[in-house]
Amino acid sequence: MGIFERGTAQKIDIKARIDVADLLGQVGDPRLDDHNWVMIPGGTFWMGAQKGFGNGDPKAYGAEAPVHKVTLKGFRVGRFPVTVQEFARFVNAEGYNLRKFWEASEFRKFTEPDAWERQKQFPNRPVVGVSWFEASAYCGWVGGRLPTEAEWERVARGPNGSKYPWGEQPPLDHSRANYASAIGHPTPVGLFPEGNSPETISDLLGNVWEWCSDSYSAYQGSPQSNTVGPKKGEVKIVRGGSWSSNRRDVEASVLSGYERTNRGTNMGFRCVRELS
Repeated sequence: MGIFERGTAQKIDIKARIDVADLLGQVGDPRLDDHNWVMIPGGTFWMGAQKGFGNGDPKAYGAEAPVHKVTLKGFRVGRFPVTVQEFARFVNAEGYNLRKFWEASEFRKFTEPDAWERQKQFPNRPVVGVSWFEASAYCGWVGGRLPTEAEWERVARGPNGSKYPWGEQPPLDHSRANYASAIGHPTPVGLFPEGNSPETISDLLGNVWEWCSDSYSAYQGSPQSNTVGPKKGEVKIVRGGSWSSNRRDVEASVLSGYERTNRGTNMGFRCVRELS
């Protein structure tokens, strides 16, 4: 289990860690049986990035601006992206046939994620090849929903509103995330503990893009307009970058958008639950 612990993991070559983690997934990864919902308290943080501001970044994309305050209620978020093992329970429970979790146009369109037989060989890797509709249906099935873009960024910035999940420094490198095709595929969740947030949340940067509930749109600079983005729209926001993303796209403030029917090999998700 040391491959998932800070300090210890860095002493072991990444390829060896992947082999061990994949084997653990095949025999039964005990971490996935734990209670992996992390409480995020309500509060206000600065969202976005732009040149010459508090969240200043000379390489910030225009879509990341303007930096603006957002106030959120408390919620719970998954410690890891949803894994193949977890999604398999949804498939086995005939989740694709449970109409109440699906939009009519997508109901029974598929019966499982893309390349599912291959994915099942790696139970503790993030599930990929799932559209926004499939991700949303799964989250509803477990009593949650996809995060809003603002919720996702709050989690990725950590409790102190930092540039990275782990803080302002050190900068991102390959010891903290799976990106830039350095490995060439998704890795088992939690394999980069140096990239964890202080709230013990893993894989926020790299590994797989994560679907958000919001449709893609420009910021308006208003907390009211950005706490929850537009719901209607064919292009949905994804966050965090992936195993194939370039260095700049693996940032807490970077957003991108994909057609909600996209089922790419770099597309995954995690869920949130509202506090009762």
